[in-house]
Amino acid sequence: MICIFDILFLIFDIPTPELPEVETIKRQLADTIVGCKITNVWFDNPKSLQSNPLIFVKGVKGAIIQKIDRRAKLVIFYLDGSKAFVVHLRMTGRLLIRKAGDSIDAFAHVVLSLEKGLELRFCDARKFGFMRFLKDQKELKELLLGYGPEPLDDLSLEKFRQILSKNQRSIKEVLTDQKLISGIGNIYANDGLWLAKTHPLEPANKVDAAIVFKAIEKVLTEGLKDGGASDQWYVNAFGAKGKYQEHFKVYGRIGKPCLRCKTIIKRIVVASRGTFYCPKCQVF
Repeated sequence: MICIFDILFLIFDIPTPELPEVETIKRQLADTIVGCKITNVWFDNPKSLQSNPLIFVKGVKGAIIQKIDRRAKLVIFYLDGSKAFVVHLRMTGRLLIRKAGDSIDAFAHVVLSLEKGLELRFCDARKFGFMRFLKDQKELKELLLGYGPEPLDDLSLEKFRQILSKNQRSIKEVLTDQKLISGIGNIYANDGLWLAKTHPLEPANKVDAAIVFKAIEKVLTEGLKDGGASDQWYVNAFGAKGKYQEHFKVYGRIGKPCLRCKTIIKRIVVASRGTFYCPKCQVF
């Protein structure tokens, strides 16, 4: 039975968009607005522009979007003149492509007017997300140095083994530590560990790295195929929901039967985040 504390936890433990969600947005933006000039910038919340708002506006206004990429949970906008800006959605952030004149979106705090009659709108209910201007590639490189290798990209099984072998913290903590491994958050760490039959509190240096590595790759690939998980706030760049929440393996399934053995799913807190597991399948 789910108690009132479990319900409150599910309400307030809002998942951050992870690799599949941010990659989905990045691909849609790259297909739609690369080559567009930023003709104007409107904002009503200076905190959303983490660098000085006036510097942000001066830096991006009149610039052409040359390329859009992603690192970890950041969307990176490369501009002409070696400039760039990054966007971190945090918990409730949204990056939406709209036509100029479309009805305003809820919680829109920054709007970039673009050529072709388009707008890029940054919406954020809790105002934890941000847009940050970077004056050159050196500044961008310094920012990205703080992130570890990426699953589905430059994180090999050998690198993964090395990371785990040097760490006695729980495997759940290590998987979600962006300095060690980029892009994995609460949803896909939960589901990946369930798939690997690995308890989230098991020390990272004691788990079977190959099994966990394969499981994480699988759930991230599934999440990307489904366009991300719209468990709460996430929508893609066109405002549509993803579908991975329809296929959660263990995340958010407290009180429900395990999809493998029918044992009731439990929740614990690991590194201040709700962590879901099967007490029969995931034992250490």
